[in-house]
Amino acid sequence: MSLRLGFQLLTLGLFVVAAVPVWFAVHAMAEGIVEQWAVRYAEKQVLYDKSRMLQPILREVALSRQLADSAVLIDWAGDPDNPDKTRDALEELERFRVNFQDKNYFVGLLSNGRYYHNNRTNDYIVEPLRYVLDPAHSKDAWFYDLINQGRDVHINVNPDPELGLTKLWIDVLLRDQSGVLGVVGTGLDLSDFTVKVVDLNAPGITSLIVNHMGAIQVHRNHALIDFGSISKKGGEANTIDLIFIERKDRQFIQAAMAQLKQAPDQVITGVVQIDGRRHMAGVAYLPEIDWYEITLLDLDVLLPLSQFSGIVIVYVLTLLFILFAFSFLIDRFVVLPLVRLNDAVSAVAAGRTVPHDLRHRGVGEMRNLLQHFTDMAEKVAESRHDLELKIQERTLALQRLTRIDPLTELLNRRGMTERMHEELGWAQRHGVRVGILWLDVDHFKEINDQQGHSAGDDVLKCVAAAIQHELRTYDLASRWGGDEFLVMVSPADPDMLEALAGRIARSLHVSSDNLTARGLPVVLRVSIGGCLSSPQESLDNLLQRGDQALYAAKAAGRNCYRLHV
Repeated sequence: MSLRLGFQLLTLGLFVVAAVPVWFAVHAMAEGIVEQWAVRYAEKQVLYDKSRMLQPILREVALSRQLADSAVLIDWAGDPDNPDKTRDALEELERFRVNFQDKNYFVGLLSNGRYYHNNRTNDYIVEPLRYVLDPAHSKDAWFYDLINQGRDVHINVNPDPELGLTKLWIDVLLRDQSGVLGVVGTGLDLSDFTVKVVDLNAPGITSLIVNHMGAIQVHRNHALIDFGSISKKGGEANTIDLIFIERKDRQFIQAAMAQLKQAPDQVITGVVQIDGRRHMAGVAYLPEIDWYEITLLDLDVLLPLSQFSGIVIVYVLTLLFILFAFSFLIDRFVVLPLVRLNDAVSAVAAGRTVPHDLRHRGVGEMRNLLQHFTDMAEKVAESRHDLELKIQERTLALQRLTRIDPLTELLNRRGMTERMHEELGWAQRHGVRVGILWLDVDHFKEINDQQGHSAGDDVLKCVAAAIQHELRTYDLASRWGGDEFLVMVSPADPDMLEALAGRIARSLHVSSDNLTARGLPVVLRVSIGGCLSSPQESLDNLLQRGDQALYAAKAAGRNCYRLHV
């Protein structure tokens, strides 16, 4: 054996000895990078999918809640055989129908079982009464199950055999002080919703939606959807067992759902097996509709380990040319870029930007990988920024929707209660008194009954404008409910309250001269009750005393002011 051959064999032996552990090390590092990237990507993808999913649903839920709060519908549901109330209710339903995304509505009344519906093409405008619900029929079980459960809002996917429709139904209970009167809501076209929300046509990404029992509500494969989940018993539903075959994977999803119930803002990720392939599963909770969104990322499709094969070629060429330079070359062309990539992954996980020079590091396939990762990180940062803006916009819109009365643009009862808690606490800490005025429009029901609800709406807007005109910029006014308004002034004293009540009453006398309904003038008068807070007094007690003052004004003949002392 020649020395040359001996060195060649030795070099080959050293190459084999060095290449084998290096290959395993690189493979393990690559898998670690893939899993770290997949976790971060899955979290961002789940949040993005959650935002896209909530956007169309929350608007419909908000409109359905407004429909359920309609005084016209509540009044009609209590007296469904009254033709005038029926006419007004159907007109109200039509006004809401054109604002719903899918241009349809439904109403089921508990008292007589009548089910009303009109669709996008306005086919049932003449006869919206479609059929009569029967508790003895299984096809109508959904209606009575919803009422028995007593949940104000419920969303489910269900076919309506009477109407020949399969939709994602948004059901809201219609209530008054006596209890549940029926169910109202709208439906979203299941196919359109699936295409927009879960059927992304993105290779390697699958999204599905399940309810709190694990029943599949939305999936690109409609055969997996559990229709009519609300009326099914255990063992009858299409659940996540159809997707997650292995027991440990099902336990992971169930444990994630239970954990998210306690921490709804989190995203829980983990590796599962589906059809023998590794997937990164991301689970998020949608507390607004009590659903769970599950996003599955196929790791073999999104970032297969085969993409790292170029690294091995670099090692082989390096070891063949000069074995003794192996350490230097591997450190320069592989280890350092991988360290920087790992640092970049940590930076993305922490919400920081990737270094600008990262895309210029490394050589060959490693450089391509860093460039791909840099591009991906920039897209993730852009998506996160867009998502944060959208979430902020939706949050502001929801806050306004839940705190502002849409008719008068004043605070509603919830918004006023929150502000009064804050103001009363501040006043008690600084030793000042808060004053409230409780206003009630005299004979408002007669205006509504005799001159129509539009005249009533004009009266309420007129009262709101008059109150706002007389208040200081830092005082607050709200529509407390119906024809009652609540004003809060701070600091205040008895003379200030009496003077403000007088100004409001005089302003209303002047404003009512411009009000007419059906060609007749509207006489606008209000009863006003006032009171001042005492040290350490609770808000409930302050409101109770204000209410007593209002009743004292009514008892004194209305159209006057009384102060509770």
